[in-house]
Amino acid sequence: MIEDLVDYAEHEFSVSKPDKSGISEREHLEQVERQTGHRPKALDGPDFPLLMSHVWSAFIAISNGRSMGFSGPSPISYQDIKTWKELTDTPLSSWEIRAIKMVDSVFIGMAHGAS
Repeated sequence: MIEDLVDYAEHEFSVSKPDKSGISEREHLEQVERQTGHRPKALDGPDFPLLMSHVWSAFIAISNGRSMGFSGPSPISYQDIKTWKELTDTPLSSWEIRAIKMVDSVFIGMAHGAS
């Protein structure tokens, strides 16, 4: 299940990353779809793993509070996760924390130029 979430995240982050003009690939592809009436295959990534929605939600919430460094967003730390867990009184198991860290690695890679 973690691999499914990571695959989903990779696709989401890659099509959401803005280009030099600040427009994401998703926006470009959606414009193509509006103009042609045909959905580009690049918009269709892996299905969202519904059983992992709580982990995705936790990642999004923690990510929204992340700090920024000189080269872009900083990775989510274990301290960030611990603080979020305590503030929200949300239990997370070790595998869920590992999944958050794996998704964050993909996010950081995309943010720092990896594709």
